[in-house]
Amino acid sequence: MNLIIGLVFGLIIAYVAYKKNALSKSGTIAATLLGVSLYYFGGLYFFLIMISFFVSSTLLTKYKYSKKINIEKMHEKTGKRDYTQVLANSLPALIYALFYYYTSMNVFLLGFATTFSATNSDTWASELGVLSKTNPSCILTGKKVQKGMSGGITSFGTFASFLGALFLSFVFMIGYIFKFQNNINIKDLIILSVLTLIGGFLGSIIDSILGASLQGIYKHVETGEITEKRFHQKKENKLIRGFKFINNNAVNLLSSLLASLLMMLIYIFI
Repeated sequence: MNLIIGLVFGLIIAYVAYKKNALSKSGTIAATLLGVSLYYFGGLYFFLIMISFFVSSTLLTKYKYSKKINIEKMHEKTGKRDYTQVLANSLPALIYALFYYYTSMNVFLLGFATTFSATNSDTWASELGVLSKTNPSCILTGKKVQKGMSGGITSFGTFASFLGALFLSFVFMIGYIFKFQNNINIKDLIILSVLTLIGGFLGSIIDSILGASLQGIYKHVETGEITEKRFHQKKENKLIRGFKFINNNAVNLLSSLLASLLMMLIYIFI
């Protein structure tokens, strides 16, 4: 039954997102399969955590989008999310959901929630941070960088990042109460919720650090502008920082994975 319900919910959400230009065709297929899988492994609880991330992040992406267009031109991918972006934001969560389905261990529930908390935190920071009136500073050097540059942070964006993690932590906590209402361990609930918050915020910080150090940043072959795009009309741009094989998707995947694994490790030893 969960498989059927997940398919129906997944199709509805993905279709609406596609019609609203939030997902490409490949992104729609990937999001549908993700929704079905998460509902099957974790029921409505897991599905709602994913939807909370996706809906809030999509709304913030559309918020004051006209002011972000020029800034987003430097990004490797803009606008609609494709399947690679969907996977980069959710693959660790899918793996944790699978392990939770077979073990019912809270450590995997924490890993699942922290993954989406981290991706949500990072997205809120990115989408709201670029609207800051002040230019961002590199998280590693403190030097001013142009808006939209990976690794750049502002106080406003950092605050938005915290709110993004707090929001997912709240969704996690409320969902936990409803799912386990007859068998709630208050101490465990508090620990899991706090670690989801900390892990989410930490994931965004890790994302900025990786973006400022390992992610490939290029100089446009024709205009000389700084960009995350490796190629321009089949011509390779000049690498000026980081590694060619590490793009924004890789950074997103690594940051949420590292943050979730760290929180799981802390939970095990508490």
